[in-house]
Amino acid sequence: MVIRIIMFRPEEKFKDIEIDQVSIKNVPLTKIVYNKIETNILKNYKFDYVIFTSSIAVESFMKQCPDYGNFLNGKQIIAIGTKTSESLGLKVRVPANQSSEGIINILKNNSNVLLVRSENGNPYLVNKLKQKSRNLFVINAYKSILLNEDFTETYQALKNGDFDAVIFTSSMIFNSYISIFSLYGKPLEILPEIVLAIGSETARSMKKYNLNPVVMDRPDVEESIKKILSLFKKYRLD
Repeated sequence: MVIRIIMFRPEEKFKDIEIDQVSIKNVPLTKIVYNKIETNILKNYKFDYVIFTSSIAVESFMKQCPDYGNFLNGKQIIAIGTKTSESLGLKVRVPANQSSEGIINILKNNSNVLLVRSENGNPYLVNKLKQKSRNLFVINAYKSILLNEDFTETYQALKNGDFDAVIFTSSMIFNSYISIFSLYGKPLEILPEIVLAIGSETARSMKKYNLNPVVMDRPDVEESIKKILSLFKKYRLD
């Protein structure tokens, strides 16, 4: 028996994962575009903390700020998860709770904070940082734009029950799913039996539509797949 999982990650962020008894199909709904970073902000202000919310944010920052090593020297660097931390290749702090809440709990009050993120990122972290920091500066290092493609085949496959589970890795991807598949029918009614959200922010976006997803605290796709595998076996045994 093979468990069939569908995801909607941008091609730039999807990596093949091989797990026994699991078949993964990724259907990108968006593509990633780097925004131009205004580097003057790095020269003109002093920061206590620099926060990165994804590996793509890191890549865009590094490519456009070749002197990033000197800039980051002496600052407390926070990465939302281990994958983001690994892409930096520096001494980085990763919160035990790999989420916006985990980041907020690390920061001292009245600090100067630089946040490097996606333009499409959930505003929850920004709003919380505004409340806690003295000065908050935000660099929207990249954005995701919807693909202008025909998703009829994917919609029909979901409607036919061709998948046992779906993973939404961000609020942006879930909202893109709703936006695109609403053009074909009723996107909420075609979701598989198991719906998983990575991160509390993603789950919050989904609960607005009265969904009750399985929530993973850590931004780890492989662990999410293993969770689905265990749930699927439990459901079948029950």
